[in-house]
Amino acid sequence: MEWIIILVGFVLIFFATSLRRIPAAPPQVAVVTIFGKRTRQIKKEGYRLFPFYPVVFGAIPISITKVNQDLSPQRVRTHDNAELEITVATTWTPSEDCAIEYLNNNGEAGVRIALEHMIHERLREWARSPGNTWGDVLSAKDEATAALIRDIAGLPAQLSTEDEKQLIKRLRSGDGTQPIASLGITLNRLNIGAITVLGGLASDAELRVREQSKMEAEKVRMTGFKDRVKELMELGLSKEDGAEIVQLNRGDIQKKINDLRGTFSPETIAAILKIFNR
Repeated sequence: MEWIIILVGFVLIFFATSLRRIPAAPPQVAVVTIFGKRTRQIKKEGYRLFPFYPVVFGAIPISITKVNQDLSPQRVRTHDNAELEITVATTWTPSEDCAIEYLNNNGEAGVRIALEHMIHERLREWARSPGNTWGDVLSAKDEATAALIRDIAGLPAQLSTEDEKQLIKRLRSGDGTQPIASLGITLNRLNIGAITVLGGLASDAELRVREQSKMEAEKVRMTGFKDRVKELMELGLSKEDGAEIVQLNRGDIQKKINDLRGTFSPETIAAILKIFNR
């Protein structure tokens, strides 16, 4: 009887010292250690046994919640020596399969620093690529995203166009599952945000945008002009008369359409007014 009591007591002591709870909220996993040495074994949330804890078996907890990291704006110079500022936002999750690498990078704090350094360094290299002008950089967010993913995650240099599009789409929406084994994380989101022109070039860029807007507006205006002239020609007017009437309506000529009543029949005048009043 005494032996049974001793055995039961030993079992109770064993479980009391060996049973450990790995939290599920927030979610965590634990890297198993043996005599203080880390192993590749991972134990997930719930009550788990660590025999003779912590002398023989131990645990290093790792939070596996998603981490949102907005990087500090990065200044880069393009191949034509223009200075730009680029913002990048990321979301990543510690990887259960690469938990040792995550710990080797000093956990969340270390990974934040390392990831920002990697992305900034790659952005500088990409912006300085031969033939990459500031105009090219402003319109190449997809290319920058692909370059970052390819280098940081160690992807093949040549991805198919469709695979690249799908990869970028998933990462932009936050549904990415791209491993970065060297950091021990899974990249869920990577977005290139604002790309801003700096210095004196900013004024030149703004002027170019305004000029482009004016050109587009004039293009639309001329298209509308031609359409109205065509409608008037369908009423029997000559091309010259149609052009003059459109100019009168726009105020380009200091007359009024009503001044033409002696030139065209009342029916034609009514049809003209109907076109411009709809």
